[in-house]
Amino acid sequence: MSKQREDRSARGVPSHSVSRLVRLTVAFSLFSCWTSAAAAELQTNEDPEVLLQRIRSKMAEHLSRLRNYTCHVAIDRIVRSVNSSNSSRRDSVELDVAFVGDTELFSRPGEAQFAEQPISQIVPNGMIGNDTFGSHDDDVFLGDGPTFKYAGLCKRDGHKAFRYDFRVPLENSRLLVKQGASADAMVAYQGSFWVDAETLDMLRLTWKTDHIPPSVGIRSITKSMQYQVVHVGNSDFVLPLHSELTSFDQQGNYRWNTTTLKHCQEFSGGSTVTYGAPVDGAAAQNQPRPR
Repeated sequence: MSKQREDRSARGVPSHSVSRLVRLTVAFSLFSCWTSAAAAELQTNEDPEVLLQRIRSKMAEHLSRLRNYTCHVAIDRIVRSVNSSNSSRRDSVELDVAFVGDTELFSRPGEAQFAEQPISQIVPNGMIGNDTFGSHDDDVFLGDGPTFKYAGLCKRDGHKAFRYDFRVPLENSRLLVKQGASADAMVAYQGSFWVDAETLDMLRLTWKTDHIPPSVGIRSITKSMQYQVVHVGNSDFVLPLHSELTSFDQQGNYRWNTTTLKHCQEFSGGSTVTYGAPVDGAAAQNQPRPR
């Protein structure tokens, strides 16, 4: 069963979502790399452009393998009203997510199928976003739109890491910010990513929106995704097991979602994923679930 607890003080807060036309989005956080003097022993002789191509090639290989997986998703959502200095727990949401082909499909735990519909329809109230598997990474690493700047060697999450800053301009962005039933806009975004200096595995990716049109009612959105190596099936994958999504609206209300991935598994050869319109009643009990 899905857990969804709502704090009365947060009732009536307008819902908004952040999504990609094909997948999802969101993030940013500033972490400084050491100065050249402090990081002398960590310097690399590899050309930053060559290094970037190696990182992008590894991400392309990773994304090509990120197919046919499911995870359980736990989302804790907190809202702080502009009229209150205290953060109050609004609710917790639990979902199952399947990455089928290049699409993320969602269902509530215990339902018989994954619904081919926006996550904002499954969780209609409050802030919500897709991109649970970090599938938006292809916009950053596979497309021609982003620009990159090498930012040096750092210590990040206990690893020696290469950092790059990036920006995705509006004309190449697929980041859609939506407020309520009608107001939405495509927006540009910028951020940074860190990869392990030895393995080139992704450690963290953060970004924030650029200008959001005032008509949308959202002032800013940021997201941070922390990656870890996960053994799924017979393979190891680097997945964003923990992520944080934050926003400020035009009134100054603050929202903070923390998302955790659990119990990830690969579809076996005989497994079937059913998706489409939601199924009700007894018919739902006959739909197969991934194993």
